[in-house]
Amino acid sequence: MDLQELISRGRFIFAGAPQRLTIYKLVNGRKTAKLIAKLTKRYVTNVHGDLRRLADIGLIEEKKKEGQTVKKDGFTLYEKTPLARTVPISYFSGPTKLAKPVHPAPGSKQKIKRPQALVIPSENELLDMCNKGEDQTLEFKAAGTDVRKITKEIAAMMNTRQGGMIFYGVEDDGTIQGTDVKRQKFDQPLQNSVKNSIAPAATVTLKSVSAMGNEVLVIIVPPWNRKDVYQFDEKVLIRKGTNVFAAKPEESKKLHKGEYVI
Repeated sequence: MDLQELISRGRFIFAGAPQRLTIYKLVNGRKTAKLIAKLTKRYVTNVHGDLRRLADIGLIEEKKKEGQTVKKDGFTLYEKTPLARTVPISYFSGPTKLAKPVHPAPGSKQKIKRPQALVIPSENELLDMCNKGEDQTLEFKAAGTDVRKITKEIAAMMNTRQGGMIFYGVEDDGTIQGTDVKRQKFDQPLQNSVKNSIAPAATVTLKSVSAMGNEVLVIIVPPWNRKDVYQFDEKVLIRKGTNVFAAKPEESKKLHKGEYVI
């Protein structure tokens, strides 16, 4: 089991169970289930059940000495597994729920506000995103991906309501591999590719985020400005879901009118 899998399991088992997370924090190889029950004001049987669940998913394990399980006052002692000890407790917090955008009702005279650009994710947020997978605004690119492929994704996102983010150094399945090049070295070829392949001129932001000891490069693509229709090698592209498509004639017409397609 790798680190990402352990974090995913932890988030699942702690979701909506703050008392279980408290028990996990108290596990240190010295406290018995009885003592933990006393500290948390819970029944020993319930605490023991939670300890077994935590052991089953690989967060804790029975403490051993010379190959024998260590007990105290008749209770088995538990300690965090070596892998779990490397994970800060904050990693097991659930993802932050983002407020849903409010759109004016049909026929309303309320002015439509341009969506705000996506912000650089924190380490925890990046882990959540990788765990959930790609979507309309999020694309993963493995280290070594040709910069032209990334530019194509950028062009398609430029024509969408929210814009998007591209994580360079993350596999298609969300595994954090890490970048193979420093941000400063990657920035120039990326910006050159954007300048030479996308028209009219487009601007993207490149930042780096550290996650589990690996550096991931994050490309922020701004929301569509409802004025320019961006082309990649003279083709109008749109991102739909997790794929890039050439705009249909009716879609291209809507974009030129300043109307959102996606």
